[in-house]
Parts: sequence; structure tokens; C-alpha cells
Amino acid sequence: MRTVRQVVTTGGTLLTALLVLLSYSAAQDSSPTLRTLHNFTGGSDGGGPWAGVVIGTGGVLYGTTRVGGTFNNGTVFSLAPPASSGGAWTETVLHNFAGAPDGANPFESRVAIGPGGVLYGTTYYGGTSNNGMVFSLTQPASPGGAWTETVLRSFAGSPTDGGNPQEGVVIAGDGVLFGTTAGGGISDCAFGGCGIVFSLKPPPSPGDAWTETVLHGFTKSEGSNPEGGVVIGTGVLYGTTYIGGTAGNGTVFSLTPPGGGPSVPGGAWTETVLHDFAPLSGDGASPEAGVLIGSGGVLYGTTSTGGLSGHGTVFSLTPPASAGGSWTETALYNFGSSLHDGMDPASALVIGSGGLLYGTTQYGGSMSPGCGGMGCGTIFALTPPASPGGPWTESILHYFNATDGANPLAGVVIGPGGLLYGTTPSGGTAGSGTVFSLTP
Repeated sequence: MRTVRQVVTTGGTLLTALLVLLSYSAAQDSSPTLRTLHNFTGGSDGGGPWAGVVIGTGGVLYGTTRVGGTFNNGTVFSLAPPASSGGAWTETVLHNFAGAPDGANPFESRVAIGPGGVLYGTTYYGGTSNNGMVFSLTQPASPGGAWTETVLRSFAGSPTDGGNPQEGVVIAGDGVLFGTTAGGGISDCAFGGCGIVFSLKPPPSPGDAWTETVLHGFTKSEGSNPEGGVVIGTGVLYGTTYIGGTAGNGTVFSLTPPGGGPSVPGGAWTETVLHDFAPLSGDGASPEAGVLIGSGGVLYGTTSTGGLSGHGTVFSLTPPASAGGSWTETALYNFGSSLHDGMDPASALVIGSGGLLYGTTQYGGSMSPGCGGMGCGTIFALTPPASPGGPWTESILHYFNATDGANPLAGVVIGPGGLLYGTTPSGGTAGSGTVFSLTP
């Protein structure tokens, strides 16, 4: 809390104090406001949401929890806004994961909303071989009915297939799903393989099997174990690998189809390393999340470690001026460079009005009781420079304090009016995580 300090001038003390108080009040009125929409109990309503939420029709939020639910294998949930402003949000468990042959423990699998409101996502475990799976969840025919879960693909975790998808999937215009698995594939890496990028094509007739294709199997030298998902560019997929590459600290890659766009079958896809992280030079390391595509095809992302302080970075990757040239990586911000700054971002970014980047850090920020020695994490904004080449400006929008959530692993999404929505995997009234909104 700011302290009003008296200035000893004749007749000026009261005026000075009043001006400071008014300034403080105005700052408080315009400061970001966090609201906890749901506190998970870790029981029947789920617990420990590692993934973020998505916004559906009517402002309903959808997400997953890693644990909790009927079988303690995690859930898919919805969170419906109140009928009137200020009322309570209503959480509904849409599916309880039961373990093999069903899924179990969705990690950072943010669900994707497809045509007809169908939800698509992944689980890290479960499936027929307990190496994770891809699922769909279809709305009931009438309000209040049960949602229908379908296992679209169970991963084998073998050298010819993926295993243990950590992130969710993205949907192409023709309904093809694209995603990554952190394990499986070529077995010269840790975690039971180097990981893959896959596609999952819908069947020609409803009810038939979906067709999985391994688009690329990673090796140590080109980057391995992608923990983040992919994004769809103009005929190209972009993503990150958590480790591997020349220095073993991860990469940013592109994956180009044999021709005609990402959904054309047949032929080999071509992986290209766009950036190889080298933290000894002050570069970032170990990107846990994927990238997003900004104006001009610039990619933006985070690294969970590395940078000048060793606590991660926000980076940009600018495409070359001519085909075949090198991409240019720039560290836009280094975390942990000052007291109470955020540290170790594990989340993807989103772009807001004016080119602002929003994200979260898993640690740093408040050292309140219950936060531990690393802090409870933050929500931050990064403002672009007024002129090209200038420094980006970081602003901490919220310091988590354990009672309102702690240690966010997922990024935020932007809703109507610029509200930010997100999750924390721990903290809250029961210590099992929260869903929150933030008015920036």
C-alpha cells in the first residue's frame, strides 16, 4: 500500500496529501482486476487444470482438469456465465476420464471447438496402450443430456507412432486435426522416444475410423520432444521442441507438406529448423509452449529457461526477406531480471489490441505464504516499442498469491471487451486450482 508523505509547506500539506490520494485512487480504479470464477476442489468437479480454457457460444468456457472427477483421471468441464452481472458461474463436468481404454490425465491439452460445437482434445495417458489418445466430445441432442465422448486415436508409443501428447490439437478448415506427441517415434531420445507431429483425418462416413498419419518423427539433432502444439500458417505448420537441436536446448521448426497445403495426402513433409536455442549467448532455452503467428508472419513464443537471468524469455522470430534466407530471432524480454518479476513462463502467448502480447509465468511475482520459495506466478503484458527496434515494455497485470490461484502453466485467452480468461493448476480455496478472469 502506498504511503502518503507530508510535505512541510505553509498551507500546502493538506493539498499535497489530497492530490496524492486522488492519484492513488485513480490508479486503483484503473488497475487490473482479477476475479476467481471457479475454485476446483480436486473431487467430483476436477482439479489441477494444467490447460487453459477456450470460449464457446454464449461466453461459455471449456477446459480440462488433469486430475479429479469420478475416477481421479481428470475431466472435461464447462463454465457458464451467470444470468446477471456479478452472479456465480456454473461449472458442469462434461466427461470423467476413466483410464484405459478411455483417456486419462489431460496435461496442457486446451480443447479445440469444431463445427457443431464438438470439442477435440488429448490425454497424456489412457487409450488402449496407456500412451495417450485423441478424443472428441459431442453435445447432447437436447439441453441437459449427456455429452458423448469418442476415442479417435489411441497412441501406441512405438517407434512408428507417437505417445503421450502433452498439448491439444488444432483444426484445419477441412476438419483435419494436427498435433504433437512428446514421446513415441524414434527412440534415441529421452521420454521413450523423440516425439512426432501427426495429422488425424476425419472419416468419409460418420462413425468410421479416423486416419492418423505421422507427418514427422523427430531426432535429437533437429529438436526433440515437442511439449507444445503446432499452429497452422499458410500451407505450413510451426511449432517448438522442448530439447534437442545443436545445443540440446530446443528449437523452433516449420513443417512443409509435399505440395498443395497441409491437408494434401501423400509424400514426405519437410522439417526445417528455424531457430536453434543457444542459451550460452543469452538466448532462451527449453520452450514448453508453441508459437503464435503475428502480423507479417512473425512468430512469437516463450522459453521456460535461459535468457540473461536464466528464467526464460519472450522471443520473436522474423521471416527472411527472401525465400531460403535465415529467420531472425530476437529476445523481446528477459524474465527474472528484477525483484518480483515473473519467472519461467511455460505458456503460449496471445496478441491483443495494439499488438500487446499477453502471457503468464509459472513462478516469480508474489512471495506470499503458500507460494513457496519460487513465487506464485504472474500474468503479464508486453507492449511493443513506439518505433521499430526499440525495447518492449513489460507490465505485470497480476501477482498470484495462492488464495486466488498459483503457478499458471497455461496462457490466457481474450474474450469480449478485452477480458482475459485463464486457469491455475494450484492455489484457490481448496488448493486444487482455479479458473479466473482479469480485466486488464
